[in-house]
Amino acid sequence: MSETPCSGLRCTALFTRAQSSEARPGKSASTTMTSSALICLFFSVAVIISSSVEAAETDLPHVEISNWAIRFGAQMWEIGKQVTRIREIRERYQSEAKIEQVDGFAMVKEMAEEMENMMGDKIEAIKRIMDAAEHLSVSHSRLTRQDLYEMKQRNENIDYYNAKRLNQYHKAGPLAGELLENHKALIMSNSLHFGNVGINTSVSAVHVPTNVYDGAPDVLNGIQWSEQLDRIFMTNYESDPSLTWQYFGSSTGFMRQYPATKWGQGEWEPDLFDCRLRPWYLQAAASPKDMIILVDTSGSMTGVRKEIAKHVVLTLLDTLSENDFINIYKFSEVPVPVVPCFKDKVVQANLENLRELRNGMIETETSDIANFTSAFTTAFEILQKYNRTMQGCQCNQAIMLVTDGAPENYKEHLEKYNLPHRPVRIFSYVIGREIIDTSATINMACENKGYFARVTSLAEVREQVLKYIPVLSRPMVMYQKDHPVIWTSAYIDIATRTKPKFLMAVSVATPVYDRKNESVRTANLLGVAGTDIPVTELKKRTPAYKLGVNGYSFIVNNNGYVLYHPDHRPLDADGLLKPNYNTVDLSEIELVDSDGGPRENDTNLMTMRRDMIERREGEMTFKVRIHHDGMKRVSVRRQRYYYRGLKGTPYSLGLALPDGYGDFRIAAETEVKRLSADHNINVSSFFSGKNWKIHPDWIYCRYNYDHLKSFDTPEAQVLHFVGRTQRERWRWNSKHPRPSHDTVRSHKQEDNYYCDKHLMQSLIFDAQATEVFDKNISLSIDRQDPGLGMLMALLARHAMFKLFGISVAFVATRSGLLRWQDISTIDDNLHVVRRRHAQWDRQTRRVKRAPRKPFQFKKRFQSRILRKTIRLDIPFIIRRRKPARHFSEANLNAIDQTWYKRAVDQYSVEPDSFVYSVPFSTGTGVTNESVVTASHAIFVEKGGYKAPAAVVGLQYKNSAFRETFFNITSGCTGGVQCRRTCSSGDLSCYVVDNHGYIVISKEERDTGRFFGEIDWLVMDSLIHYGVFKRVRIYDYQAVCKDMQGHRSAANFLLTPLRYMKWFVQWMVGRASWIMLQTQIAHLINPDWAWGMEQEQSDYHYEDNDGSPGPVPTGGEFMADGDISIIVHDEAVSMENAYANKSRPRPCDQQADLYVLQPEKLFKGDKPDSVKGKQNCNSNNLGARQCERHYSTHKIPHSNLLLLVIDTTCRCEIQKQKIEMEEVKMNESLRCERPQESLYRQRPSVCLSYHPEEEEIKQCGKGNNLLPSPILLTATLIYSVLKWI
Repeated sequence: MSETPCSGLRCTALFTRAQSSEARPGKSASTTMTSSALICLFFSVAVIISSSVEAAETDLPHVEISNWAIRFGAQMWEIGKQVTRIREIRERYQSEAKIEQVDGFAMVKEMAEEMENMMGDKIEAIKRIMDAAEHLSVSHSRLTRQDLYEMKQRNENIDYYNAKRLNQYHKAGPLAGELLENHKALIMSNSLHFGNVGINTSVSAVHVPTNVYDGAPDVLNGIQWSEQLDRIFMTNYESDPSLTWQYFGSSTGFMRQYPATKWGQGEWEPDLFDCRLRPWYLQAAASPKDMIILVDTSGSMTGVRKEIAKHVVLTLLDTLSENDFINIYKFSEVPVPVVPCFKDKVVQANLENLRELRNGMIETETSDIANFTSAFTTAFEILQKYNRTMQGCQCNQAIMLVTDGAPENYKEHLEKYNLPHRPVRIFSYVIGREIIDTSATINMACENKGYFARVTSLAEVREQVLKYIPVLSRPMVMYQKDHPVIWTSAYIDIATRTKPKFLMAVSVATPVYDRKNESVRTANLLGVAGTDIPVTELKKRTPAYKLGVNGYSFIVNNNGYVLYHPDHRPLDADGLLKPNYNTVDLSEIELVDSDGGPRENDTNLMTMRRDMIERREGEMTFKVRIHHDGMKRVSVRRQRYYYRGLKGTPYSLGLALPDGYGDFRIAAETEVKRLSADHNINVSSFFSGKNWKIHPDWIYCRYNYDHLKSFDTPEAQVLHFVGRTQRERWRWNSKHPRPSHDTVRSHKQEDNYYCDKHLMQSLIFDAQATEVFDKNISLSIDRQDPGLGMLMALLARHAMFKLFGISVAFVATRSGLLRWQDISTIDDNLHVVRRRHAQWDRQTRRVKRAPRKPFQFKKRFQSRILRKTIRLDIPFIIRRRKPARHFSEANLNAIDQTWYKRAVDQYSVEPDSFVYSVPFSTGTGVTNESVVTASHAIFVEKGGYKAPAAVVGLQYKNSAFRETFFNITSGCTGGVQCRRTCSSGDLSCYVVDNHGYIVISKEERDTGRFFGEIDWLVMDSLIHYGVFKRVRIYDYQAVCKDMQGHRSAANFLLTPLRYMKWFVQWMVGRASWIMLQTQIAHLINPDWAWGMEQEQSDYHYEDNDGSPGPVPTGGEFMADGDISIIVHDEAVSMENAYANKSRPRPCDQQADLYVLQPEKLFKGDKPDSVKGKQNCNSNNLGARQCERHYSTHKIPHSNLLLLVIDTTCRCEIQKQKIEMEEVKMNESLRCERPQESLYRQRPSVCLSYHPEEEEIKQCGKGNNLLPSPILLTATLIYSVLKWI
């Protein structure tokens, strides 16, 4: 306490002085004593009064803070209620809508049957392709080598559309505008159904990989007979308009795709696509496999051999799918796994495990002598263990031996483990072209139902590696009648040119067999037939309007991976594919609300996961944590799950519905014909004006084929069909079109369409119910709502917008309709004009410009005109560079937006309330003023049930919203002057939302920031008192990036010899790259530019005439123009690849988020405050001790909290941000995580054995591929220099 005029010490002094004056004349002692006592008593009372006044003045005005919160909440509620027409819209729904209870089992059954029908149609389509291909191959008269040679002499060619040589023209010179040599012109038109790329539905196009010679007899014969597949492709598409890309991938390497489209890469992007490495081909061509790769790392495997061996192993990894199991062992003296924690096991070949194995192959040291016996023993024992214990794939088993030669065939040792049925196949890859005895390695492969291949250069690695696929397919081919149908996991498709738009798709495929009767026993695979199904096509069978707000569907495959899910995020923050984007498990995406740590599996979730993998039907209920806004907000919700298997597929469909309001739906539809007939109303009038939009991804009505009629916008399409519904002979085609091969589907516009009757009639009802939203009229006065509400009802809508700083008001309905109304008198893009140097000319309607002066700012801005005009010493107009998108453009899919979902959840907390939110960290700018979005859910309640019908809302200018708040908090109730208000300097007032983010603060730059960044100690105190609850979320799809190539500052001390080595390496590499890109090698020998024919007797037909074969000319130069589309490629564009210089890796991340507990701010039914204090300077004994008080109150009719802090006591401020951070784990846990064993189900079909397979004697031999001498020399020099 500070010193006062009447302290105890001073009273004592006065009393002593009175006693000493007793001897003075004229004054008695009693009189003196009485006076002194009175003086002392007076001062004592003064001290008490002064102390009380001081305490009263320093304490927080809790009553006024409560009044501020109540007044602010009530005023904003009345404004929002009047502007958004809540009462009128609610009354319309309440009077005419019905509430229906949702039967989750019936819904999931209906949707699953729709999917099964659609998927069954796709299976029938690829089977027709398969049947036609097998018959065409048998009936085709094979062109011999001599035939092709004679055709070339006559200048005849097999005519086909090469996807890489379409519509390429000379760009300059005398031939400008003419087609490049060996190129063709093909008319194409863009199709939204095919990813908005140019297509031609009359023909198909052929893609030939760079490493395959397109003049080889097998390739040309396959291209010739497969051309007749076009009629099957076209028939399929005419009968089933939902079909997308159809294709036949040949075992020789080419792929025929329908419809035809241009295929090409950018100038610096090599074409690495090979259909034989695609998941649909690999899974259809052979049954699943357990594979162990044995890599020889003895002392002889150095230099180029080691590089080739690495590429062989990496290519083998590219041939695996998630149904396969794999491990790699290096061996010299003893076998060692390349990934230590994968020892003595095979792991699932998902993206994450394959990444670990690839990383393990980076560093390979060679030494000692190879011990083949030990290596084979380890491999056999692992495979036998998995076979006995029913682990792994339980189908094919293979050992891939990569070596430069073996001293013996180890026959006795192999027979010990592999007789009598030889369940483990052995494939041997001998590295190098030196003349060595390969009989031992050939014998290993031939005696164990495998294959031998010799790899002499990097250029032939892929072709040699892929030869093991037809061997594994032999049992399947020999059975002939069985054509297993496979379904892939979801993968990414690139569907646009300039800005890649990533689309998820799945493929369905089946193998195609060679049914020719040969004199020698063979079992040849012709290829694979397949088609793509975009994930969007699957979602169409689970309409979002039936699932309701916050409801969603998802699909899980036999491995527990999701095909799609609303929280599936395949791209990282930079727009790059995540390393494990298509192997996200259901347990990693559904975050159960529990107190456990990371990756602690919940019993209910794992039970549901197992049921879905086994394709059972069931129901489950549990609480989950749902994150929003980039994992900055979280809500906890109880959800009901319904699931059912999809027949004929390895998939299961799941539905998630919120418990409570998710169990009921609004049933309100307008029958168009009855409305038109009974009331003579034009339904199209409900959609007047331009301030409305519909959900762009929902299917209301559409024509089955793009060429029938095109529309500029979804709204134009809906208006077109709304007009058609009023015709006399209108018929709802509410069933998705099914194939009909008995009759050709009509392509007349009148008949070939699809319309969702329930969705369209619900849309029309919503348009009629919300029609009042556009009226700029005074509202009807509610006599039961006196006061502010009545006053606002007297104002015109436009006046209210201007008065309260409202920029837009909107309503979004359950049918996907969005209406809005703008404020037209306030323009965010006003010019910034110099006040004294610029004047408005009414005649020219332009600014009169003063003479130009140097660009300079005045000392300060004029604060009162900050939002309209900024006073600058600038004689010209400044416009905003990047105006923000209009509300309607940013919220096309309104029902999916966070403000819509949060408003529906808020209804159960406080029905008469708005949910307020601001963009995160919006307070840093001045020109781009942020907005405050407020949304309120309209529910229909009948018979004790309630369901959401729509969400209304509005957006305030942040400045106007803040101004309203500070106008209220700058005074006291009844106009009494207050010493301490939110405008005074010793109080800090914050309006915080229910997740701890600041909506209003004195400092505008704090808007949108987490309050813990401002004052963590107060936030922590609120958590302690239970006002906020800490909720930890985990991101199991996260990507952590490890920076690569960091060099220390001491690198400049490197020797000149090291610099010389780098220079030579750069020169050689650059020269080789230029040769490849500029095709200089053509000038020396055109053959060097193309892959030569692989002379492989086992899989090539031998011509017995002994005539010379045709000389491959090659030399076709393709000028890559615009970047075309890799329709089936998952690769990311080169721009993204170059940008990704860091090495991304999958990781787990976590963050603590916060949720308001409103019950803590109520005592019974009455609002109550939470008061707290904080001891300051407690760690500094020499400093003056004080306490900082705060008071928090719930703002009614909102999700907001008023927090007032007394700042007279200066405290040390601590700050804490909300950031995702990696979950730390030790090395052993990090290593174990990728191969964590979760329940999975094997594919239902396994064809790995046929009793007559041993009659097939083809097991491979070396090839005579002659690589380019120049390129080989450059490769050798580069490799040697690299390893110096």
